[in-house]
Amino acid sequence: MQRVVSAQAALLGNRLAGHIFVLAFIGLLLSGCSLLSFIEDRLPPPEATRNGMIFRYKAPAARQVNLAGEFNNWLGTANGGRLDPNIDPMRDLDDDGIWEITLPLPPGRYQYKFVIDQVDWQEDPGNPESTDDGYGGKNSILVVPADVRYEYDEAYVTKLLGTGSRIRIQTAHDFALEGYEDAEKVYVTGSFADWDPNAHQMVKGADGIWSVEVELPEGKHLYKFVVDGEWIADPGNDQTQDDGYGGKNSVLFIQP
Repeated sequence: MQRVVSAQAALLGNRLAGHIFVLAFIGLLLSGCSLLSFIEDRLPPPEATRNGMIFRYKAPAARQVNLAGEFNNWLGTANGGRLDPNIDPMRDLDDDGIWEITLPLPPGRYQYKFVIDQVDWQEDPGNPESTDDGYGGKNSILVVPADVRYEYDEAYVTKLLGTGSRIRIQTAHDFALEGYEDAEKVYVTGSFADWDPNAHQMVKGADGIWSVEVELPEGKHLYKFVVDGEWIADPGNDQTQDDGYGGKNSVLFIQP
């Protein structure tokens, strides 16, 4: 009798192990399919074609997708303007959910986003290059190299917008703060971020220096560091201006 019970127990154990193996295999297969689907869904970043830089974005449920960026005044919204849905609309010509647009952009560095149905602003998931957008999100970055082979007009952006004042190519500027190794949190803010105290969080390096890269348009900028809640001018910058509250703002000029 004991042998029969042992044999039944062994048989039950083998069946249970078999079920576990099958479930594990199915789980692995499903996760592999999900990973494969994720890889297949990821589109490449913008790339040069014979007609210009092609942008792609997958949005099967979207009714409209627009390309917004520095090159089109963020669809007209920069400086408080209203969004113009007629600027740079993308097209899904074969109804596969992938929207495309090609622009003959001149060489330069541009920030951009995709706008879905005029309300949902998204960075490019296929482009690892990005920067803070100043609103808690990210703008994707495109660098058009000088050796592109398509034909372009140096004044393309100005002609596209109808006015030269609507394009503001930005320059990456490195802010750095020394002497505050014991600080817990440091931010830099200024006229370029509406003086938002949490605009650009800095990172402390192994040398104790806090730093962050911020995209700035050409011209004059006022700024300060916020160190654990305390606003201070840049001790490494002698150019200052009264802040109107008995203190000083640091002054920075970005050259064209």
